[in-house]
Amino acid sequence: MCSRSPAIRNGSPILGKVVQPGKTDPRLWPPTASPYTTLGYTNGLGFADLGSETDADVRYETAGDNRRIDLTLIDTTAPGFHQEALVPLSSETHAGEDVGIYARGPGARLFSGTMEQHMIFHVMNRMGNLEGAAGAALN
Repeated sequence: MCSRSPAIRNGSPILGKVVQPGKTDPRLWPPTASPYTTLGYTNGLGFADLGSETDADVRYETAGDNRRIDLTLIDTTAPGFHQEALVPLSSETHAGEDVGIYARGPGARLFSGTMEQHMIFHVMNRMGNLEGAAGAALN
């Protein structure tokens, strides 16, 4: 069974901050910590606020910052905002964009063109009964 944080509701902006269910202002959530972004990165250079900068290569000319940043007053939708990263690396290995995916054979109709990457697991799970097999292996 796939679990999801009760703090994230459908409709939280992908480039914005997580919005608590029933609220409209991300600064209200979480109540005891600084806000965090809907989209997260496991690895990369980490946080940078380059404002309206649109040249992505400029990011590689600045030092990485892997501290936890208080995003309360930072516009995470600005072109020059770069996500925090859990593991500091000189570059990232995958971002949060949609993925082009195609297939042939049984269930291929479920993979057709561009789709949100989190859906790929759900389709693979359905077709391969991955959770069922994992549960059986644990028993």
